[in-house]
Amino acid sequence: MNEIVVTAYNPFYVALSFFCAFMGAYTALACVYKLLAYQKAHINHRLDQLTGKRTQQAAVPTPKMYFATLLVAGIAFGGLGVWSMHFIGTLALRMPIAIDYSIGITLLSLLAAVAAATWGLGIVAENPHSKTRLVLAGAILGLGVSAMHYLGMYSMNFDGFFLWNLGMVALSCLIAFVAATAALWMAFAASSNYARLFAAVLMGVAVCAMHYTGMAAADVVCTTSTPLLPLNSAGAISVPQLPVLLVMLIVVITFIVALNRMYTRQFKT
Repeated sequence: MNEIVVTAYNPFYVALSFFCAFMGAYTALACVYKLLAYQKAHINHRLDQLTGKRTQQAAVPTPKMYFATLLVAGIAFGGLGVWSMHFIGTLALRMPIAIDYSIGITLLSLLAAVAAATWGLGIVAENPHSKTRLVLAGAILGLGVSAMHYLGMYSMNFDGFFLWNLGMVALSCLIAFVAATAALWMAFAASSNYARLFAAVLMGVAVCAMHYTGMAAADVVCTTSTPLLPLNSAGAISVPQLPVLLVMLIVVITFIVALNRMYTRQFKT
Protein backbone atom coordinates (compact mmCIF):
# COMPACT_ATOMS: atom_id res chain seq x y z
CA MET A 1 0.00 0.00 0.00
CA ASN A 2 1.27 3.45 -1.02
CA GLU A 3 4.57 2.02 -2.17
CA ILE A 4 6.62 3.24 -5.14
CA VAL A 5 6.45 0.65 -7.92
CA VAL A 6 9.74 -0.68 -9.30
CA THR A 7 9.77 -0.32 -13.10
CA ALA A 8 11.96 -1.48 -15.99
CA TYR A 9 11.99 -1.08 -19.78
CA ASN A 10 11.71 -3.57 -22.62
CA PRO A 11 14.65 -2.70 -24.98
CA PHE A 12 12.78 -3.90 -28.09
CA TYR A 13 9.85 -1.54 -27.51
CA VAL A 14 12.25 1.31 -26.71
CA ALA A 15 14.00 0.78 -30.06
CA LEU A 16 10.63 0.48 -31.83
CA SER A 17 9.47 3.74 -30.26
CA PHE A 18 12.52 5.54 -31.66
CA PHE A 19 11.90 4.03 -35.10
CA CYS A 20 8.33 5.40 -35.08
CA ALA A 21 9.58 8.84 -34.02
CA PHE A 22 12.21 8.82 -36.78
CA MET A 23 9.84 7.65 -39.53
CA GLY A 24 7.20 10.20 -38.52
CA ALA A 25 9.77 13.01 -38.53
CA TYR A 26 11.29 11.97 -41.87
CA THR A 27 7.88 11.74 -43.58
CA ALA A 28 6.85 15.12 -42.16
CA LEU A 29 10.08 16.78 -43.33
CA ALA A 30 9.66 15.27 -46.80
CA CYS A 31 6.19 16.81 -46.95
CA VAL A 32 7.51 20.20 -45.80
CA TYR A 33 10.13 20.13 -48.57
CA LYS A 34 7.27 19.48 -50.99
CA LEU A 35 5.46 22.53 -49.58
CA LEU A 36 8.53 24.65 -50.34
CA ALA A 37 8.50 23.30 -53.88
CA TYR A 38 4.80 24.24 -54.17
CA GLN A 39 5.58 27.80 -53.09
CA LYS A 40 8.44 28.04 -55.59
CA ALA A 41 6.16 26.77 -58.36
CA HIS A 42 3.58 29.46 -57.55
CA ILE A 43 6.24 32.17 -57.62
CA ASN A 44 7.50 30.93 -61.00
CA HIS A 45 3.94 30.78 -62.28
CA ARG A 46 3.32 34.42 -61.33
CA LEU A 47 6.57 35.43 -63.03
CA ASP A 48 5.54 33.54 -66.15
CA GLN A 49 2.19 35.37 -66.14
CA LEU A 50 3.95 38.72 -65.87
CA THR A 51 6.32 37.89 -68.71
CA GLY A 52 3.65 36.32 -70.90
CA LYS A 53 5.04 32.79 -70.79
CA ARG A 54 2.70 29.79 -70.86
CA THR A 55 2.77 27.36 -67.93
CA GLN A 56 1.41 23.82 -67.92
CA GLN A 57 -1.55 23.69 -65.52
CA ALA A 58 -0.37 20.34 -64.07
CA ALA A 59 2.88 22.00 -62.98
CA VAL A 60 1.04 24.48 -60.73
CA PRO A 61 -0.17 23.00 -57.42
CA THR A 62 -3.55 24.05 -56.08
CA PRO A 63 -4.16 25.46 -52.55
CA LYS A 64 -6.04 22.23 -51.79
CA MET A 65 -2.91 20.27 -52.67
CA TYR A 66 -0.80 22.51 -50.41
CA PHE A 67 -3.03 22.15 -47.36
CA ALA A 68 -3.54 18.41 -47.95
CA THR A 69 0.24 17.94 -47.92
CA LEU A 70 0.56 20.09 -44.79
CA LEU A 71 -2.09 17.97 -43.06
CA VAL A 72 -0.26 14.79 -44.06
CA ALA A 73 2.92 16.25 -42.53
CA GLY A 74 1.06 17.02 -39.30
CA ILE A 75 -0.53 13.57 -39.15
CA ALA A 76 2.80 11.87 -39.89
CA PHE A 77 4.73 13.75 -37.21
CA GLY A 78 1.97 14.16 -34.64
CA GLY A 79 0.32 10.78 -35.14
CA LEU A 80 3.20 8.44 -35.98
CA GLY A 81 6.23 10.36 -34.71
CA VAL A 82 4.76 11.53 -31.39
CA TRP A 83 1.53 9.74 -30.47
CA SER A 84 2.47 6.22 -31.58
CA MET A 85 5.98 6.67 -30.20
CA HIS A 86 4.54 7.67 -26.81
CA PHE A 87 2.28 4.66 -26.41
CA ILE A 88 4.87 2.22 -27.70
CA GLY A 89 7.25 3.78 -25.15
CA THR A 90 4.55 3.31 -22.53
CA LEU A 91 4.21 -0.36 -23.52
CA ALA A 92 7.98 -0.61 -23.04
CA LEU A 93 7.52 0.25 -19.36
CA ARG A 94 7.23 -2.89 -17.27
CA MET A 95 5.15 -2.42 -14.12
CA PRO A 96 3.52 -5.01 -11.81
CA ILE A 97 0.25 -3.07 -11.87
CA ALA A 98 -2.98 -3.22 -13.90
CA ILE A 99 -3.39 -0.26 -16.29
CA ASP A 100 -5.89 0.86 -18.90
CA TYR A 101 -6.31 4.12 -20.81
CA SER A 102 -9.18 6.62 -20.98
CA ILE A 103 -10.48 6.68 -24.57
CA GLY A 104 -11.46 10.35 -24.48
CA ILE A 105 -8.15 11.67 -23.15
CA THR A 106 -6.19 9.31 -25.42
CA LEU A 107 -7.96 10.70 -28.50
CA LEU A 108 -7.52 14.25 -27.19
CA SER A 109 -3.77 13.63 -26.90
CA LEU A 110 -3.72 12.47 -30.55
CA LEU A 111 -5.62 15.58 -31.65
CA ALA A 112 -3.26 17.85 -29.68
CA ALA A 113 -0.17 16.24 -31.26
CA VAL A 114 -1.51 16.45 -34.84
CA ALA A 115 -2.78 20.03 -34.42
CA ALA A 116 0.51 21.28 -32.94
CA ALA A 117 2.58 19.48 -35.58
CA THR A 118 0.45 20.84 -38.45
CA TRP A 119 0.57 24.38 -37.05
CA GLY A 120 4.29 24.35 -36.32
CA LEU A 121 5.33 22.82 -39.64
CA GLY A 122 3.02 25.20 -41.49
CA ILE A 123 4.70 28.19 -39.85
CA VAL A 124 8.22 27.11 -40.74
CA ALA A 125 7.20 26.12 -44.26
CA GLU A 126 6.11 29.71 -44.98
CA ASN A 127 9.71 30.91 -44.60
CA PRO A 128 12.27 28.42 -43.21
CA HIS A 129 14.99 31.09 -43.34
CA SER A 130 13.21 33.29 -40.79
CA LYS A 131 14.73 32.82 -37.33
CA THR A 132 11.56 34.11 -35.70
CA ARG A 133 9.42 31.54 -37.51
CA LEU A 134 11.97 28.82 -36.75
CA VAL A 135 11.92 29.51 -33.01
CA LEU A 136 8.12 29.85 -32.99
CA ALA A 137 7.71 26.57 -34.88
CA GLY A 138 10.17 24.86 -32.51
CA ALA A 139 8.21 26.17 -29.53
CA ILE A 140 4.90 24.95 -30.95
CA LEU A 141 6.33 21.51 -31.81
CA GLY A 142 7.95 21.27 -28.37
CA LEU A 143 4.72 22.32 -26.68
CA GLY A 144 2.74 19.84 -28.77
CA VAL A 145 5.07 16.95 -27.93
CA SER A 146 4.98 17.86 -24.23
CA ALA A 147 1.19 18.30 -24.17
CA MET A 148 0.68 14.97 -25.92
CA HIS A 149 3.02 13.21 -23.49
CA TYR A 150 1.40 14.48 -20.30
CA LEU A 151 -2.12 14.03 -21.65
CA GLY A 152 -1.11 10.47 -22.50
CA MET A 153 0.11 9.91 -18.96
CA TYR A 154 -3.04 11.51 -17.54
CA SER A 155 -5.09 9.01 -19.59
CA MET A 156 -3.57 6.10 -17.61
CA ASN A 157 -5.98 4.53 -15.12
CA PHE A 158 -4.54 2.43 -12.29
CA ASP A 159 -4.89 1.94 -8.56
CA GLY A 160 -2.43 4.59 -7.54
CA PHE A 161 -1.01 7.94 -8.58
CA PHE A 162 2.06 9.64 -10.02
CA LEU A 163 4.53 11.40 -7.76
CA TRP A 164 6.02 14.16 -9.93
CA ASN A 165 9.49 15.68 -9.98
CA LEU A 166 8.70 19.16 -11.32
CA GLY A 167 12.34 19.84 -12.18
CA MET A 168 12.40 16.82 -14.47
CA VAL A 169 9.06 17.84 -15.99
CA ALA A 170 10.50 21.27 -16.85
CA LEU A 171 13.65 19.61 -18.26
CA SER A 172 11.58 17.34 -20.51
CA CYS A 173 9.73 20.34 -21.97
CA LEU A 174 13.00 22.22 -22.49
CA ILE A 175 14.50 19.21 -24.30
CA ALA A 176 11.48 19.07 -26.62
CA PHE A 177 11.76 22.77 -27.50
CA VAL A 178 15.55 22.95 -28.00
CA ALA A 179 15.85 19.72 -29.95
CA ALA A 180 12.81 20.44 -32.18
CA THR A 181 14.18 23.91 -33.03
CA ALA A 182 17.64 22.51 -33.74
CA ALA A 183 16.18 19.76 -35.94
CA LEU A 184 14.14 22.25 -37.98
CA TRP A 185 17.20 24.45 -38.44
CA MET A 186 19.26 21.43 -39.52
CA ALA A 187 16.57 20.32 -41.97
CA PHE A 188 16.57 23.61 -43.86
CA ALA A 189 20.19 24.71 -43.43
CA ALA A 190 21.06 22.28 -46.23
CA SER A 191 18.86 20.83 -48.95
CA SER A 192 20.49 17.41 -49.27
CA ASN A 193 18.71 14.20 -48.37
CA TYR A 194 21.48 13.44 -45.87
CA ALA A 195 20.64 16.64 -43.99
CA ARG A 196 16.98 15.62 -43.95
CA LEU A 197 17.89 12.17 -42.63
CA PHE A 198 20.08 13.67 -39.90
CA ALA A 199 17.35 16.16 -38.99
CA ALA A 200 14.80 13.31 -38.78
CA VAL A 201 17.16 11.39 -36.48
CA LEU A 202 17.55 14.50 -34.33
CA MET A 203 13.78 15.01 -34.16
CA GLY A 204 13.33 11.33 -33.28
CA VAL A 205 15.90 11.68 -30.51
CA ALA A 206 14.11 14.85 -29.34
CA VAL A 207 10.73 13.11 -29.08
CA CYS A 208 12.21 10.05 -27.33
CA ALA A 209 14.38 12.14 -24.99
CA MET A 210 11.35 14.20 -24.00
CA HIS A 211 9.23 11.07 -23.49
CA TYR A 212 11.68 9.11 -21.38
CA THR A 213 12.71 12.18 -19.37
CA GLY A 214 9.02 12.79 -18.73
CA MET A 215 8.58 9.17 -17.66
CA ALA A 216 11.56 9.51 -15.32
CA ALA A 217 9.85 12.58 -13.81
CA ALA A 218 7.06 10.40 -12.41
CA ASP A 219 7.29 7.77 -9.70
CA VAL A 220 4.34 5.36 -9.74
CA VAL A 221 2.77 4.93 -6.31
CA CYS A 222 0.50 1.90 -5.88
CA THR A 223 -2.41 2.24 -3.42
CA THR A 224 -3.78 -1.33 -3.55
CA SER A 225 -2.59 -4.64 -2.19
CA THR A 226 -3.72 -6.46 -5.38
CA PRO A 227 -2.10 -4.42 -8.19
CA LEU A 228 -2.32 -7.15 -10.83
CA LEU A 229 -6.12 -7.41 -10.79
CA PRO A 230 -7.69 -6.03 -14.01
CA LEU A 231 -9.41 -2.65 -13.73
CA ASN A 232 -12.25 -3.31 -16.22
CA SER A 233 -12.92 0.42 -16.46
CA ALA A 234 -15.80 1.53 -18.69
CA GLY A 235 -14.81 3.65 -21.69
CA ALA A 236 -11.18 2.56 -21.51
CA ILE A 237 -8.56 0.88 -23.69
CA SER A 238 -6.86 -2.13 -22.12
CA VAL A 239 -3.14 -2.80 -22.48
CA PRO A 240 -3.74 -5.84 -24.77
CA GLN A 241 -5.93 -3.65 -27.03
CA LEU A 242 -3.37 -0.85 -27.28
CA PRO A 243 -1.02 -2.51 -29.83
CA VAL A 244 -4.01 -3.14 -32.10
CA LEU A 245 -4.95 0.54 -31.92
CA LEU A 246 -1.36 1.56 -32.69
CA VAL A 247 -1.14 -0.77 -35.68
CA MET A 248 -4.44 0.59 -37.01
CA LEU A 249 -3.17 4.16 -36.69
CA ILE A 250 0.10 3.34 -38.46
CA VAL A 251 -1.82 1.66 -41.31
CA VAL A 252 -4.13 4.68 -41.63
CA ILE A 253 -1.16 7.10 -41.70
CA THR A 254 0.59 4.98 -44.33
CA PHE A 255 -2.59 4.98 -46.43
CA ILE A 256 -2.93 8.77 -46.12
CA VAL A 257 0.69 9.31 -47.16
CA ALA A 258 0.20 6.99 -50.15
CA LEU A 259 -2.93 8.89 -51.20
CA ASN A 260 -1.07 12.17 -50.93
CA ARG A 261 1.72 10.87 -53.17
CA MET A 262 -0.82 9.63 -55.74
CA TYR A 263 -2.69 12.95 -55.63
CA THR A 264 0.46 14.98 -56.25
CA ARG A 265 2.26 12.60 -58.61
CA GLN A 266 1.76 14.96 -61.57
CA PHE A 267 3.72 17.67 -59.76
CA LYS A 268 7.47 17.01 -59.79
CA THR A 269 9.35 18.33 -56.72
